[in-house]
Amino acid sequence: MMIIEQVKALLGISDDLQDNLLSVIQDMTEAHFKAYSNQDTIPGDLQYIIVEVMVKRFNRIGSEGMKSQKVEGLSMEFSVDDFLEYDKIIKRQFASNFQAGFKML
Repeated sequence: MMIIEQVKALLGISDDLQDNLLSVIQDMTEAHFKAYSNQDTIPGDLQYIIVEVMVKRFNRIGSEGMKSQKVEGLSMEFSVDDFLEYDKIIKRQFASNFQAGFKML
């Protein structure tokens, strides 16, 4: 199952009306992941991270830039860094060449 199909299944989308939007979200999410991990490709076993972050970003449309939102008693808080909860997994995957933190010169 392709990434967009997985995202649509999780979101309960059964038509193609959101495909262009989901494609843009996928491109941006993959570019962010590659920059975050300092990699040119995304390993197949980490594709689930792209799917989960795409769902988060889709659900956040209209609330971009907000840290939290309260509507009619419903309160939602948004993560500033979409990949933070996957940080340990990403670092473990690329342990030999992951550059994080500060270096002494």
